[in-house]
Amino acid sequence: MKETNQIVKKSNDLITAKYRLTIIQQYVLHNVISQIHIEDTDFKKYEVNVRSIAENHGIDTKNAYRYIKKSALELNKQPIIIGDEIEGIALNWFSSVRYNSNRGTLLVDFHPDLKPYLLQLQSYFTQYENKNIQQFKCVHSLRFYEFLKQKQNLGKGKEFYIELTLDEIRSMFCFSDTEYKKSNDLKRFVIEPALKEIHEQTDLSITDTQFLKKGRSIHSVY
Repeated sequence: MKETNQIVKKSNDLITAKYRLTIIQQYVLHNVISQIHIEDTDFKKYEVNVRSIAENHGIDTKNAYRYIKKSALELNKQPIIIGDEIEGIALNWFSSVRYNSNRGTLLVDFHPDLKPYLLQLQSYFTQYENKNIQQFKCVHSLRFYEFLKQKQNLGKGKEFYIELTLDEIRSMFCFSDTEYKKSNDLKRFVIEPALKEIHEQTDLSITDTQFLKKGRSIHSVY
């Protein structure tokens, strides 16, 4: 069962929020977000067809339900932090996850405090076609893609340039102080694989990437 070409639409506050999910958890989350309609004024109960996710993202269908169900339940334990060090909110994505093994489905409810970030968005939002993220293998690609789409939208779709410091990247992905401590490791294992996938698999063409240094260490990517 292939999905139709659905649209993911988020407040930019969600694009820059701090959270950490596996690639499967991101696929489940965006499957649900893409079911929200532009006219919706409240959240509904959203059904996730596990076989559809498996087929669209190249997951072995034999063990897909057990694997994706486990990922969805663990997703609900992963907090999202919206805001900054001065003011913000920490919450879970879903208020509940119901599962039905016989039907091969999950039924989820979004946390009600996410309404301002997903419903009735008129401005300060980013949207993209769900098909652009379906074949990502690198866990960091999707969030980099969203960040780039946000900047593309602000630039009205024309050629654009952005600069991200490595500290901003570490914060966005909720890396611990010991993860990718060396700037070259962050470049090699996080940034470069993600940008390569985005360039090869999506509607964005990355024509140039520069790693800027302060002293002997990489400080930012441009």
